[in-house]
Amino acid sequence: MREGSRPPLLVDVETAQLPTQRTGLLHSCGPVGAPHGWMVLHGLSDRSANFIDTWMRLEHANSRRVLAPEGLSRHILDPVNDVTGACWGTVEDRPIDQRDAFAWLDQCFSRLQNEAGHGARVLVGFSQGSLIAARWAVARSFVWDAVVLWGAAVPTNVDPRELCKRSKSQKLHIVLGRRDRFATAERRQAVKDRLQGAGVSVEMLDFDGGHRMDDRTLAEVAARFER
Repeated sequence: MREGSRPPLLVDVETAQLPTQRTGLLHSCGPVGAPHGWMVLHGLSDRSANFIDTWMRLEHANSRRVLAPEGLSRHILDPVNDVTGACWGTVEDRPIDQRDAFAWLDQCFSRLQNEAGHGARVLVGFSQGSLIAARWAVARSFVWDAVVLWGAAVPTNVDPRELCKRSKSQKLHIVLGRRDRFATAERRQAVKDRLQGAGVSVEMLDFDGGHRMDDRTLAEVAARFER
């Protein structure tokens, strides 16, 4: 046997999927009983406590209850300074991550329905959060006032026509920064071609910025759907 080589395996390895109870972090802002309710999902390597800051700066904060669930998976970004990020899963074992994420989001949605009044319901996902938001919305029957995909497009495994049905406006709402490094001109055109081919109506908003949230644009979105 060569030095450093591994000996042959003498038995097979079995893999089992065992459900287990998880505890997720949920950050919120705005008073319980506020008319409008928002679910907002952060992007890759972010934390919900950071992501909800944008909503904490919005005007008319007392008019909305905002819930920001955190992805159940975490990873170390900076081991020296103990900086941690969260995410909604990876390509490997995606069905497992997605099943757990959906169950977690279902719990948060039930809480939102109990804590917010009878005003608008808005679902916003940023970057990777947009992907899980779109998949979860299509997997459930609830119709939102708007489903907003920010810094991302409709996932390739989600039918955009079905996603339109989860919005009272019967439109897709996509927000992109004009300097978003992930939203090149070629990618934007590919998104438009796909949505036009599917025969869906899309409203695309842009702002002068990169791959990030934008306070002014979010305020415009809030004003539009909370009327």
